[in-house]
Amino acid sequence: MKTKRRYSVLTVLLASFLTTSIGGVGVALYLGLGAAYENTRNLWVLVADNELVSLQRAMSERMDNVGARANWVAQQVSQGRLDPDFNLGWDNTMRALAADQMDVMAYGLINGEREFIGYNPADMSEIRHTLSADNMMISEISQLRGPSNNRTSFPRWDPFFKQPVIADWIPLFRDGHYLGIFVQYLSLSNLSHSLVRGRENAPGVPFILVAGNRVLAHPMLQSWGNHVANALVHDSREIQRSPIPLPRTVDIGDPVLANLGQSEKLDYPAYNKGTTTSNVQLSGLNLNGKYSVIVTRQIDDTPFSPLIMGLHFEESLFDAEFDRLVLTAILGGVVLLLSIILAVVVSRHFTRPIRRFATAARSLESGHLDVIPSLAGSRIREYDDAARSFNHMIMALRDRERISSLFGKFLPPSIARELLASGTDSGVLPPQQRDATVLFVDIVGFTTLCEQLDPARIVAMLNAYFDTVTDIIEQHGGIITQFQGDAVLAVYNAFDDLNHHADAALDTAIDIQKAVQSRQFDGQTISCRCGINTGRMIAGNVGATDRLSFTVHGDAVNSASRLEAENKHFGTKILLSDSTRNSLANPARVTIAGDVLLRGRSQSTAVYTVPNAPD
Repeated sequence: MKTKRRYSVLTVLLASFLTTSIGGVGVALYLGLGAAYENTRNLWVLVADNELVSLQRAMSERMDNVGARANWVAQQVSQGRLDPDFNLGWDNTMRALAADQMDVMAYGLINGEREFIGYNPADMSEIRHTLSADNMMISEISQLRGPSNNRTSFPRWDPFFKQPVIADWIPLFRDGHYLGIFVQYLSLSNLSHSLVRGRENAPGVPFILVAGNRVLAHPMLQSWGNHVANALVHDSREIQRSPIPLPRTVDIGDPVLANLGQSEKLDYPAYNKGTTTSNVQLSGLNLNGKYSVIVTRQIDDTPFSPLIMGLHFEESLFDAEFDRLVLTAILGGVVLLLSIILAVVVSRHFTRPIRRFATAARSLESGHLDVIPSLAGSRIREYDDAARSFNHMIMALRDRERISSLFGKFLPPSIARELLASGTDSGVLPPQQRDATVLFVDIVGFTTLCEQLDPARIVAMLNAYFDTVTDIIEQHGGIITQFQGDAVLAVYNAFDDLNHHADAALDTAIDIQKAVQSRQFDGQTISCRCGINTGRMIAGNVGATDRLSFTVHGDAVNSASRLEAENKHFGTKILLSDSTRNSLANPARVTIAGDVLLRGRSQSTAVYTVPNAPD
């Protein structure tokens, strides 16, 4: 047979290196394009930051103008130059204020009757409405605190104006007498429009957040307000006259804003080096395969701090710029592509054995030894040695699994595992003495059945019966040590630790009785009796040197068999000793059946049965 030539890993690595060295040109090209791409992204981030600075400045100027106007009105009232009770003078002054660019949607007076009488600066139409319960609190607080500077309420959606608003208010006093409140309502919808005004074709979505997750301004805020207004059209409940909180980030309909908490902070050294403030944060969010960059700036000197201004845009914005850069290096891209194709072909050829090995290893990890194929040899020396070693290991594991499976048919699984882990071939485990519970189960009238049925039917019936009983015993943590004809001897806590072993044995007996009465075994209806005893016993293996059996010994074992037989005398299906009854977590589960004198004892002992046990 002709021997295949094999290669060392070093030879393969050197050949691959020489073959793909041409890829160095492509790597250099890639790095250059990557740097250009990063610079473009940083430039966009810097532009976004400048937009936020401009937005902050515009918002501050608007709030300063509103505050200056409020303080001027309060000063005129306190000096007696303006009187809210003089309707003509007050009305003329209010109309004069509308000549200025007010940036408000309504302004006016809250009188002593808690009624708002104001104007719309757009057309100077009069607005009248009674304050809601929340706005009435403003009036009450103003009267108690006395004269003060203007204050700004927390933004909310106002059902009267049917849009989100901010209320700027100042109490009016003259000579210590409370005259009312001058209030100005700023539309957050207008603020949202100002975010996008002049940048209709610019990329990115601007937003302003307050209180962490409440949307103060956003291009979609007006749509949300219209939805809320429509929902309240047919709802006349008094509670709907109260202000409604601003929408949360998850309510506005912007998926990036809704998942803002899942974004990861980014570090752009090139950008950070050029910033002059420390309250700008960059973060990224990968959402449904689309990556977005989020630029936020936190503003702390506002009436409802902290305020977060931000702008988010998809990173795909940079793709067009990147494409233009790629076009300038098309020749280098072709060289890079050719080198990659060559590298892929070579690597796939020489890594095929590794892929086969990985597939076999995954099958081994899942425990499916029977479906693991034998690994084929390779011309690469190291791969060939690894394949042969792996095949030998699989053969050894299959033999071990087969031995374990065979042990499990003749030994309790826990004992089989302990023998395999012992590291010796003696098959001997140290005997141990411990408190345990024994369950003895026997078929009623088995001798009569043997006389009526042929041997094949008897064996089939016993196998079906033993399958059912074995499953129930193992479910409750018991170990079957012997099948004695039609009888089963099971122990609990003899070979491994089992808490509440007396309860486990009793539960097993009850479940066996239920199973036997609810089904037939190979067409035969049978019944059985159970005896349970708890006591000290010896667990270990006995027999000849070349043939051993694992079982338990002691009077406690014999007593369980005798208790099973005493069921005939008491007309019961389950009997347990007083020691088992005392070991139960709830001894009230059983009732006394009577006293018996067990063989080998000088005094009678109380025995117990299960009330309402299956008959």
